Amino acid sequence: MSLLRKKSIVSIVWTYIGFIFGAINIFLSARYLSPEYNGLTRVIVEMGVLFSSFATFGVPTLLAKFYPYYNDRLDRKNSDLLTLALVMATIGFILLAASTYFLKPLISRKFSGKSPLLVDYYYLALPIAFFLTYLNILEAHAWNLFKTVISNFFKEVAFRIANLVLLGAYIFHLISLDTFIILFSLLYGVSFLGLLIYMISIGEINITFKISKLTRRLWRMMVPYVLLMLAGNVVTIFKDSFDQLAISSLHGLEFAAVFTLVNYMVTSIGVPQRSVVSISFPVIARAWKEKNMDKLKDVYAKTSITLLLISTFLFGLVWINFEDALTFLQLPAIYLTGKTTLLLLALAKIVELGTGASGQIIISSRKWKFESYSNMILLASSVPVNYLMIKEYDIEGAGAAVLILMVIFNSIRFFYLWYNYKLQPFNIKTVYGIAMPIVLILLTTLLVNTAWPLLNIALRSIIYVAGFITITLLLNISEDATGVFETVKKRLGITKPE
Repeated sequence: MSLLRKKSIVSIVWTYIGFIFGAINIFLSARYLSPEYNGLTRVIVEMGVLFSSFATFGVPTLLAKFYPYYNDRLDRKNSDLLTLALVMATIGFILLAASTYFLKPLISRKFSGKSPLLVDYYYLALPIAFFLTYLNILEAHAWNLFKTVISNFFKEVAFRIANLVLLGAYIFHLISLDTFIILFSLLYGVSFLGLLIYMISIGEINITFKISKLTRRLWRMMVPYVLLMLAGNVVTIFKDSFDQLAISSLHGLEFAAVFTLVNYMVTSIGVPQRSVVSISFPVIARAWKEKNMDKLKDVYAKTSITLLLISTFLFGLVWINFEDALTFLQLPAIYLTGKTTLLLLALAKIVELGTGASGQIIISSRKWKFESYSNMILLASSVPVNYLMIKEYDIEGAGAAVLILMVIFNSIRFFYLWYNYKLQPFNIKTVYGIAMPIVLILLTTLLVNTAWPLLNIALRSIIYVAGFITITLLLNISEDATGVFETVKKRLGITKPE
């Protein structure tokens, strides 16, 4: 098994462990918090993430883009790239913190009518932004060192375990609701401090305030890159966060809670993307530096089919069990209204993942400005489209807007790479990856319809999972999936190692 595949698998495993804890947190929040307070916790996180995107100044992508140059020319003790990143992020956060004071009147006007709780707890978005800003920088640094497994553990698992402990303290009446909300805003500090302690322990936090000759030579390239990446990152985050903010402003925090629930289910579909991208990004950056187009084609194709298969597989599992799961968990009836939104958001996510590492390939290329420009166009389109759709069609409008924009945006990326570099990831196996889950979803929902929700979930899941794995292996749709299966067989002694 290649190092790339092995690290991807381990990272995905940790990410899914984190997702399991996250799913428990989401359902416990829906069960024990009122929809309004549940929506509040989700919206302040989205606001903190948005604030963090400003504070980071595009530094994480800077670390990924320029690390190969620093790694080849300087030893790590004399490399000032990490110091430069931390200084820029500190300046960014100070400016962001000052700006929040002037934003308060606007927040009050937009949210006091439908979501007054958000106005009351507005400043709790700042500690979320603070810890997330530095966590993202340490994470990017860890990715460059191929420490993706440990970084994914702290960001995906440690954070959610801490969240579960906090929820437990509230459920068992050890803390008040107000204390819960305040401590909730500090949860990213657990992940940040954990990753920081680990990186220090292995000697990978090297701070130097001596500006290197390499930085003096590259700064003319780095400054415009950072500014454009800042714009691109803000665009991307704002696009993702706008739905929650608009729903809260127009319809109330309880509908934001419904959107959060179905959106988290869709997040399960996108979980592998983070691990695959974190592993492939350094490889892509190196391939561009060495002008290795064959390597780029290989990474592009493999990430596309792998992410497509995993996303369609997970969508099927979520879709066939949605109503039974909510009924079994005895969640408030308002959450059942999110099924149509779930479908629309899931299709958007499948479109995004099905195009593989297209965004990372563009960002790492000499034509990286295109990614920022296209992101700006997407933002210019997404804000009015989302607002009008949400205002007219509630949370279903949010799902429809996301799907429309995702199809357009990823089509532009696809044709750009094909036109400029003759890179495209699709083949007949892509068709198999789309058709197979559709057939299995129809089959399982037609065959299994009992009066017992838990029995429905068990039977449908068994049929769907068995069918999906069998067809994937028989048709050899993904080399990575087949490789994993063969490795498992060898480990179990079913086949002899070569």
